[in-house]
Amino acid sequence: MNGKHRSLLALMAGFAMSAFAAGGGGAAGIAPEFLAMAPEPSAAALARIPDPGRKLLALRSYLRAGNRLADRWSWTEEQIKAFEVSAERAALTAEIDAVSAHFARCNAGHSLYVHSMVRSLDVQIEHWNANESVGAAAGELAAAYAGAFAGGNADGDAIRNWLVAYRGQKQSNIAAPGLSPHGRGRAIDFQVMNDGKIIAGADSKQVETVWRSQHWDERLLASIIAASAAFFGPLKSPDEPWHFDYDPSRNAADRAHPKPAQPSGSAPPCRSTEPAGVPK
Repeated sequence: MNGKHRSLLALMAGFAMSAFAAGGGGAAGIAPEFLAMAPEPSAAALARIPDPGRKLLALRSYLRAGNRLADRWSWTEEQIKAFEVSAERAALTAEIDAVSAHFARCNAGHSLYVHSMVRSLDVQIEHWNANESVGAAAGELAAAYAGAFAGGNADGDAIRNWLVAYRGQKQSNIAAPGLSPHGRGRAIDFQVMNDGKIIAGADSKQVETVWRSQHWDERLLASIIAASAAFFGPLKSPDEPWHFDYDPSRNAADRAHPKPAQPSGSAPPCRSTEPAGVPK
């Protein structure tokens, strides 16, 4: 760790103690040095998170990402615009259409709603600043941090290591701004519709009461497996049966090792099967 990073981490201890001890503090108490400690390219996103606890929780994610942070970072507006008119976008749409067609055929009267637009960094920050689960996890982290470094004189390495190793009981159900795979066109949320209304949505409160109790998780997974090799999942942590990651390279591998051909003009059969595999 270089001297600048070490000193900035040390400054964080003083900031955090003063902000959290004051009952959560606010944006006015955040020094520029605290923002400067964030690994690039996350500093600008941190500057737009006013709550100290939510800011600290996001910083933890950025530090844990390490040297993978830049590769995982969400696309810029220019990159999103380029993707929307690319062959890769057309390929993603074709995969979604194949899954949707299979699902509609196998679940009479029901269809899939898919919002496939790339989730911009602006939208991710907006969600992070308002999400209840983020607030709960941030409050727990803030309290734990204040207790761990009550003296305010911790070594910078100790602070960083503590943040990276910290595991709380409360978990946020969304990724820190910039780290969502939705921000690079690499994740899709499939929601179930009936009679023009979403009946099984991207809502953590519906995981047990709707998705599992009505078996929409199994039905969606069956269509994913039958119709597309490019999707894998669903997401397990947090538990989101509607969320599937997207990797177009999996289709190339599937073409290299094709499944037995269906009779000409036939569609994949409607049946349940094992969970979609996780890429190697």
